Amino acid sequence: MFIEIVVMPREARKSPARRSPERRDRAELAHAWREEGKAFHGAVLEFIKAQHLLGAVKWMSEPGMLPQVTLVASDRVLEKLQSEPRFEAGRGLSLNLQT
Repeated sequence: MFIEIVVMPREARKSPARRSPERRDRAELAHAWREEGKAFHGAVLEFIKAQHLLGAVKWMSEPGMLPQVTLVASDRVLEKLQSEPRFEAGRGLSLNLQT
């Protein structure tokens, strides 16, 4: 059985003091966010390959501007992702809409 899984980076327990961001235009910010999204997508994909779980993944979202990946995969993939300290993973919400 395949389920929808949402994966995001695990947040650190203590938040370091944040500096005010330097002024950048939207194009620079969008580029930085896309790079962050690509890097996170790559980290999730490499983890799945290293755990030999690629055959248990039916679909994986493309990299976006957020460090978030959506998968359609088996429960085993969710369990492995949840045990990895770099990732926060959970089941996607399924909605049954009736008209």
